[in-house]
Amino acid sequence: MKHLKSSIVFTLGIIMGISSPLSAKENKTEETKSLKKILILGLNDNIKSDYYYKELIAEESGIPADSMELVFNNTIAGNIAQSRIDFTTPQEPGTCAEVINNIKVKGEQENCTSDLSGVDSQCYTSLLEKAGADYVLILNRHYLKKQEEPFNTLFYFVSYSLYNKDKQELLNGSNYFTAMRIESAEAMKKASRKSADKIATSILKLVAKQPTETPLLLSKN
Repeated sequence: MKHLKSSIVFTLGIIMGISSPLSAKENKTEETKSLKKILILGLNDNIKSDYYYKELIAEESGIPADSMELVFNNTIAGNIAQSRIDFTTPQEPGTCAEVINNIKVKGEQENCTSDLSGVDSQCYTSLLEKAGADYVLILNRHYLKKQEEPFNTLFYFVSYSLYNKDKQELLNGSNYFTAMRIESAEAMKKASRKSADKIATSILKLVAKQPTETPLLLSKN
């Protein structure tokens, strides 16, 4: 009888040992299913400055003038999306053109927001569905602000807005990193990591609180 009880306990132990990893796997699957995806979009002609003109930025950074927006947008988007499964970037950039080309930016310098009123709702919805996304993070503007006093410093501001599936703005703000001069693409990638992390954290904190009955417009600078 004692031997039988020991066998039963041993068998139960094996069953429990097997079922625990399975439960963890099921929880992981459920967590993945409930994950809210955020599509990152960078706008066209969104590099501005109070001091540098575009050709000088291209010359000093070594980035071709006709590729600057692509490089700036991809650098920030890449740093935000790196190691974060919540964020995604367009797999086929051409499919975004109809949406991106109809987004307007309002505001001065780094204090700006995007206007989606001219974006066709059906195109917008289709873009999100193809990307499997619930939200859109728009990189409104890259603003280079030069400061000469007390030290010669260049501020790289990134202005952004977050929208839901209904084209409602949930969040807008800006963050920055600094440099002594206009940076190359590789140096900019390294220098912007902390700034991109802060943007990602702000977005994820708000998304974690969704859905809400009425979107709350916040500003984070």
